[in-house]
Amino acid sequence: MEEMFNFVHYKVVRYQLNRESGYFEKEPSKINFSRLPFDLKIEETREQRFVQQGAKEMITGRVKNGQRQFFTGLIPMAEGFYYGDDYKRSKGEMKKSLCVFELSTDFKTLVVYYFNNYYIQNREARVKFILSFIQSLTE
Repeated sequence: MEEMFNFVHYKVVRYQLNRESGYFEKEPSKINFSRLPFDLKIEETREQRFVQQGAKEMITGRVKNGQRQFFTGLIPMAEGFYYGDDYKRSKGEMKKSLCVFELSTDFKTLVVYYFNNYYIQNREARVKFILSFIQSLTE
C-alpha cells in the first residue's frame, strides 16, 4: 500500500512473526513491493560501526546467492519505533531510502514504512522528520 506524508510517498509493508523460524513473514498484499524480502529477522548487531551509530540490533533478510537480501541497523526512536536505511544501485548511482520500523509490544507484528529513494542526510533533520512521521501515525 502506498501512502504520503509531508508530500513524500512511502510504502507500508506488514509482517507477522513465524515462531518456528524466528522470521517475520510478509503478509499477502494486492500489490507486491519487491524491494523488501518475504522474511526478515531481528538480530543482535555484530559490527561495531552500526553500534556506534546507535543500532544495537539489525534487521536482516535471508542470504540468497551469497548476498543478504536486506539488512540495516535498527536505531530506536520512540517506544516500538526504529529507523534504518536501504541502498540500491540505479544507473550506476547509489540510491538511499529511509525505512521506519514499527514493532508491536508483543513482538508478533512488524510494519515497515519504506520511503523509496527518499533520505535526509542531515541526522538532526532526519530525526525530526521521523519523529513527526511517528506522531502522525499515533494521532
